[in-house]
Amino acid sequence: MNPMQIVQAHRDHVFYSWVTQNSVNNPIVMDRAEGVYFWDKSGKRYLDFSSQYVNMNIGHGHPKVIAAIKDQSDKLAFAHPGMATEIRAEAATQLAKMAPGDMSKVFFTLGGAEAVENAIKIAKMVTGRQKIVTRYRSYHGASFGAATAGGDPRRLAHDPGIPGIIRVHDPYAYRCPFGYAPKGNPQVYIDHVIQTIEFEGPENVAAILMESITGFNGVIIPPDGYWQALREYADKHGILLICDEVLTGFGRTGKMFAIEHYGVVPDIMAMAKGLSCGYVP
Repeated sequence: MNPMQIVQAHRDHVFYSWVTQNSVNNPIVMDRAEGVYFWDKSGKRYLDFSSQYVNMNIGHGHPKVIAAIKDQSDKLAFAHPGMATEIRAEAATQLAKMAPGDMSKVFFTLGGAEAVENAIKIAKMVTGRQKIVTRYRSYHGASFGAATAGGDPRRLAHDPGIPGIIRVHDPYAYRCPFGYAPKGNPQVYIDHVIQTIEFEGPENVAAILMESITGFNGVIIPPDGYWQALREYADKHGILLICDEVLTGFGRTGKMFAIEHYGVVPDIMAMAKGLSCGYVP
């Protein structure tokens, strides 16, 4: 197929995410990729600044990864979750070693949104509570529950979404929602989250679910003391702490996971993207 045929086939048969379908004009026809570059069908080379939406942490076409995928596919391509396999055992063991603190169990999913969905389900089942505290500027995925948990305005078309989501403001110094821009006020941000939970009843809150560092909606880095205070408050009231590391995990911030900058160990971490770097789901 030539580039025009490929684009037309996409218009005719592919649903694009996060856009109205009639607004799809002329997307780049990506043909191949290697390292930090990809090429279109005409041979034009592009520097992949977005890393395919913060996905290809190790770059495109890594020969060791491709060889490992091929070798595993030749040996065993699929086993249902009830089976035990060497490769799953190795992956879970390595993830447990990488994870902060005493985190030691892995539930495998197919992507970040599904990881968040299951984190919410686990938190509600473990605590017997129904409310989840999230942030207005968070992005947790595009599935029904994950979109509800996020603050992205594109969720509004699907409101009211899943029940029990309580949102708070981000610790955003530059555009401070409490009038302290541009320096911000860390204690006010902490008090805001705690006060919101107090109004909702901490005995009703299953979890605090937040990106360790807010990603797509501003790269908002929490001040020192923020995560530590939330951890302390959550422990006091039996609330689970869920860190969404889908964007920030696997070296994106200089540590394996962004939450490690704060010396805090969450109860649950959601991860994807850099976990497989897009080579497999």
